[in-house]
Amino acid sequence: MNQTCYIVDDEFHAIEILNGFISKTTGLELVGSSTNPLKALEEVSSGIPPNITFLDVDMPELSGLEFAGLVNNYTNVIFTTSHREYALEAFEKEAVDYLLKPISYERFLKSIQKIRKSPALVNATDIAQEPFLFVRIGTQNKFTRIQIHEIHYIVAALNFVEIYVKEQKITSYMSLSEILSRLPVTVFSRIHKSYIVNHQYIATLEYSLVIMTDHAILPIGRTHRKDFHQKIKASFSSGKKNHAE
Repeated sequence: MNQTCYIVDDEFHAIEILNGFISKTTGLELVGSSTNPLKALEEVSSGIPPNITFLDVDMPELSGLEFAGLVNNYTNVIFTTSHREYALEAFEKEAVDYLLKPISYERFLKSIQKIRKSPALVNATDIAQEPFLFVRIGTQNKFTRIQIHEIHYIVAALNFVEIYVKEQKITSYMSLSEILSRLPVTVFSRIHKSYIVNHQYIATLEYSLVIMTDHAILPIGRTHRKDFHQKIKASFSSGKKNHAE
């Protein structure tokens, strides 16, 4: 099975170079790229994440270091940059490697071999998950424990998220992408810029909306629609149940 790759860089030329390296390397497949880190974050955080994310450091709106902190739980990050001075911070973000531009193909291959030789690195299709997570509530350092299988859906609201657990709503000051990175990708999907759903609590799936078992009606955004429908269809074809036990 190929290892999937995604490229985030605000320079088209840099994306073209990495795309060329990926294309001529057996076992790698490019599944997406973007010069906009905010758009890239949404794409990387939705559906099945890429095995490897090539990430520039110096980008507008969201730096590569900030980006890595949101996604490094479920994708292997390789930084690609012209700046030597961020290397220490990059490895503190658990980066696999730090490639300095201009990047040679030989140096690129060394990074790929590092991932292939280390079973300890992230396998995005088989992430070990704890059965629960702790989320911060309020503005103080107070945390509450949530059983992951009890989460029905999550809604983004301004600078916090609302987590719907059974008949309870828990508010936590974190981003939708941040909480998605802590959830099993086989069961949870981002269906909209403001919504994450647990497949097990979907009662009805329509083209542009889902109806949950608690009767909540949630929209499916255009950018997420195709991937989400394919993911649900794949779960049916593999014989998995897609309803609450």
